[in-house]
Amino acid sequence: MPAVDPLTCSLAMLISGALGAPSNVHALPVTMQDDALLLHRAPAQVEATARRMAELGADRVRLTASWFALAPKPRSKRMPHFDAVDSHHYPREPWASLDRAVKAVVDAGLETQIDVAFFAPRWAVERGADKAHAGHHRWAPDRRQFARFAEAVARRYSGTHPDPADTGESLPAVRLWTAWNEPNHPSFLLPQWRRSGGRWVPRSPHFYRRMHELAYAAINRVNEENQVLIGGTAAVGHDIRSPRKGIPPLRFVRELACVNRRGQPLHIRACADFEPLKADGYSHHPYTLYARPDAPTIKSKRITLRDLDRLSRLLSRLYKRGRITQRLPIYVTEYGYETNPPDVVRGVTLLQQARYHGLATYMTWKQQDVALFAQFLLNDIEPPPGTNDPLEISRNWNSGLYFHDGRPKPAVKAFRFPFWAESRSLAGNDVVVLFGQVRPNSERERVEVEMRTPDGTWIPIQTRETRTAGGPAACDVETSFLTDPEGFYLRLAPYERPARYRARWIKSDGTSEYGVSVAVGPPRT
Repeated sequence: MPAVDPLTCSLAMLISGALGAPSNVHALPVTMQDDALLLHRAPAQVEATARRMAELGADRVRLTASWFALAPKPRSKRMPHFDAVDSHHYPREPWASLDRAVKAVVDAGLETQIDVAFFAPRWAVERGADKAHAGHHRWAPDRRQFARFAEAVARRYSGTHPDPADTGESLPAVRLWTAWNEPNHPSFLLPQWRRSGGRWVPRSPHFYRRMHELAYAAINRVNEENQVLIGGTAAVGHDIRSPRKGIPPLRFVRELACVNRRGQPLHIRACADFEPLKADGYSHHPYTLYARPDAPTIKSKRITLRDLDRLSRLLSRLYKRGRITQRLPIYVTEYGYETNPPDVVRGVTLLQQARYHGLATYMTWKQQDVALFAQFLLNDIEPPPGTNDPLEISRNWNSGLYFHDGRPKPAVKAFRFPFWAESRSLAGNDVVVLFGQVRPNSERERVEVEMRTPDGTWIPIQTRETRTAGGPAACDVETSFLTDPEGFYLRLAPYERPARYRARWIKSDGTSEYGVSVAVGPPRT
């Protein structure tokens, strides 16, 4: 076993501050989404999916209430006559699928969040989708009709709506909402830009602002405890400006708040009636696709996971300038890595996906205004029957913890037991930073960290705590230790040489579970 840790308690705390570690217990709930399994499968599979998400350690499940899927006569150009705020006036079966998913999620002990989202019915847009995108109607949706739809969804999941399945109970309450999805991306809202006075000016932020304002008011009319997120923005934008080119996320946020790059009000027609934005959080999807979560952003028009502090600073400035009614926490409501196999276009390796999840969890946990982290997909999207072409399979999204046929990826272990290790040179000392979490995080769990020796043997190492763990920081040198009440830990050990580390979860029944190992090289300053 390595020698006793020479780090002093005060030095460990100093290093903790340099790492940006929270000074107290920081909850970071995790949301998971898989609409394919939860909205389009038989009841038994829906229930099994929700239970599996809970067993893996998810805290919430994100579901899409698709306006197109739920609305009456969604392909008609003529709006049907119906009471748009009453779900009883909509087709029954699509709503039954959403009911089933919400009930399964709640029965599994998880919280539910709903995106009132894409796509619009044909009768609610200025221009229908082209043949290549049949049904994906998104050109200037009718904002008032969207708000009525949002109210219908909120009423149904208010906690007082009788279950149409005749269970004798009410449908569960949903309290976390987002209005629309990725409004800065042309796949979900058009037009993004418009021509005015011979130049291109942003269109989607101002259109979306009114969509959100009306939906926010409608959802809060149903229950004042409802929380409605604004944004749901995609991580990327484009240099080219046209109706079908997305707007960079920071530019999108500034336009939402009707300010320029210097924070000064925009004196344009679209902002003439501007009022401070009302929301309960900001939703963002900080994908990095191919690179590590902490990789520098090549293009300034992106806000990936590493750049969340830039988004945070902008939101803080907007609040201080009175452009937002309250300081908005950041909700990462969609994130993940596609894997190769099966994706030969966007995929990282299976082990990279697993390790990147540990690093991404560490990065979001350190930023205390991040209120939610995400895993997009439980299973890879199932390809059409008989499809064997790798390029065709890559058209689907393949960021699941499992392959589409249910075979587990290493990321299953990484999700239950995320772990990250890295060497740093801080305060004149070379140290290994060891981070992890045990999920589900219902209580403090016992963990130890092991290092692999040159002969391949795994040995436990002594580590020192760097933060409180549900009580006063003892700063003891320990081989095994307890997580904080949310299941997290952050430990330090002296750096000795390049090596591989892994975490061991020592369960109350005497069994152990190991996390995915991480290689640690020489320190970086």
